[in-house]
Amino acid sequence: MKRLLSFLTFLVTIAVLSGSVVAQDYDDISEEELKYRKWRVTLFPPLSTNGIKAPEYTARYSINIIGGYHGGLDGLEIGGLVNYTKFYSNGFQIAGLANASGGNIAGFNVAGGANISKGDMSGIQVAGFGNIAGEDLEGIQAAGLFNIAGNNSSGLQFAGIGNIAKDDIEGLQGAGIVNAAWGDISGLQAAGVANIARNNVEGLQAASVLNFAGSDISGLQAAGAANVAFGNIEGLMATGGVNIALEDASGLFAAGLLNIANNVEGLAAAGVANIGNNLTGLQFAGVLNASQKSTGVQVGLINIAQEFEGVPIGLFSIYGNGRQNVDMRFSDAGFTDFGFTSGTYRVYNTAIFGYNTLLDRDVYRVGLAVGLEKKISDSFENWSNETMYVNQEFSLTHQFEEKWSSKLNLIYSYKFLVGKRFGSGFSLYGGPTFNAQVTRVPGAADYTWYSIWSPDRKGRQYRFWVGFTAGVRLFKQKTVPALKDSFQNWDINWD
Repeated sequence: MKRLLSFLTFLVTIAVLSGSVVAQDYDDISEEELKYRKWRVTLFPPLSTNGIKAPEYTARYSINIIGGYHGGLDGLEIGGLVNYTKFYSNGFQIAGLANASGGNIAGFNVAGGANISKGDMSGIQVAGFGNIAGEDLEGIQAAGLFNIAGNNSSGLQFAGIGNIAKDDIEGLQGAGIVNAAWGDISGLQAAGVANIARNNVEGLQAASVLNFAGSDISGLQAAGAANVAFGNIEGLMATGGVNIALEDASGLFAAGLLNIANNVEGLAAAGVANIGNNLTGLQFAGVLNASQKSTGVQVGLINIAQEFEGVPIGLFSIYGNGRQNVDMRFSDAGFTDFGFTSGTYRVYNTAIFGYNTLLDRDVYRVGLAVGLEKKISDSFENWSNETMYVNQEFSLTHQFEEKWSSKLNLIYSYKFLVGKRFGSGFSLYGGPTFNAQVTRVPGAADYTWYSIWSPDRKGRQYRFWVGFTAGVRLFKQKTVPALKDSFQNWDINWD
């Protein structure tokens, strides 16, 4: 049986090729000049009801026992192995191996192997291996392995391995491994591994590994490993790995590891780092926000920029145009704290490291403070002094005794501090603090000698009290502008 099938396949191939040679005599016959016959029956070329002149005829119904070679089809064709038309195929074709045409194919085509057209394909093509359109595709292609459009693709492509369009795509590509377009994409690409667009993308790219656009993107990229755009991005990039935009990016950028872009306007959130030339908007990073210039809000363990204007929140916020202070403080709870203060001259962060000098046991603490500095005239209108300032500060510290412990022992504080500068590198400040302690540590209540309210709830002890803080600030400082003038250049375009 296998030998018979192999022989028949070889026979059909030879017959089709020989038919092509014979057909050279009819190259001057146009599609409109084909003779019409309602029925034709072919064993294999040239053994058919049309004989060696089969390329001169078109038919309404065609039956090819093994394979057929004819001028055209406008109706129904069934072939054991191969259906081939020289000029066009319109209607319904089903073949064990392949449906093929030297011109256009339109209608519904089903083949165990492939559907192939030298010209356009329109309609629905279903193949076990592949669908190939030499020119444009309009409709639906579904194949076990691949779909190829020689020019533009408009419609749907589904393939077990890959979809390829040599020009623009308008519609949907779905592939088990890769989708590729050498032109623009307007629509959706979904792939098990990668989506590739040589030019622009307008729509959605979703892949388990990589999305790539050689030019601009307007829409959504979602990938397991990386999204890459060589042009501008407007929309959403989401990945478990890295987002890369070589030009401008506007929208939302979420990455498990890194966001890298030239210019970013919008929201950038990364598990590790946001890195760019100019960053405008909101940046959230598990470790690092780094840029040449940044405007907006930065939240990260470390924030770095040559120029920054806005609100920094982090352990270290180091800016070329910002502050770097060292603070030493004493509070009513008996803690002497050392802090490194960084950020802008308006908004700052302080990393806190402290030790209690009043208790008869070792109590340490670490924490973070976020503060806003103002001229004293911003808080007290009738008090104008260029050397005096007001700090409003929120802090959170974790206390631990003898050795490090993660057991709940927190103090939340709001501080209203008034300070005076004595030259550019030294200032003194002090003021009231409003404190709240939450702890599960026995004996932690003696950090302060009194409380306004001390409830117990579900194994937690709470203490609320008013205290004070006094401190010394050293190194780089300057007078900040009036509050109403601080953010006049902070222009974030959300459109």
